[in-house]
Amino acid sequence: MKVEFTHDIACVWSALGYARFQRAAEEHRAGGGELEVVFRPYQTSGSSAGTSPGSGPIQLVPAVRVEQIARAAAVDGLVVDLDRIVPAHTAHAHRLIALAAAQGVAEDMAARLYRAYFSDGMDIGDANVLRGLASAIGVRWNGESEGERPRAEPVRSARATGPRVPVFRFPDGTVLVGAVSLAALRSELRQADQTHRRGRPSPDRTPTAEPAL
Repeated sequence: MKVEFTHDIACVWSALGYARFQRAAEEHRAGGGELEVVFRPYQTSGSSAGTSPGSGPIQLVPAVRVEQIARAAAVDGLVVDLDRIVPAHTAHAHRLIALAAAQGVAEDMAARLYRAYFSDGMDIGDANVLRGLASAIGVRWNGESEGERPRAEPVRSARATGPRVPVFRFPDGTVLVGAVSLAALRSELRQADQTHRRGRPSPDRTPTAEPAL
């Protein structure tokens, strides 16, 4: 069973949604369920080329909201320290996830990139930083001496006119948008798995959005 996850590493809602999805996926697999996660890259306006340190939409989040985000993330095992964030162009990070996917470790790579950005204050636009993160996960770069970026599928870039992220697309046609709850992700994984096992996909269902927190 495949679930598509459209996201940006520099998006705090993507980070929160992915942390919750990881928990739901772990439980699903522990119960005998099969699951493949397909990562779809998306670039928010704050992670586009030319972003400089200290800039970007994260600077506009009210202090009270920042505290709410940090508390919600901590519940799901993700430390979010917005004061340490180094705004960065995320195209290379997305390419690294695609490279990791070809080697079967995309989920671990994505999780490490989110921690690097939101917890560790690392510059995920820097090739040397990405090389170190790749090595920690065991991802082999294609021809390190040939260039500064992993060779992988092109990043599909979108700006403010595109759909917001994260977006979870399930094989039964359900689309969940935003940092949806752990309960919603658990429920949809169960339902999609049941449909998958029956071998007849449901008609596309209306996209569903939940409150971010």
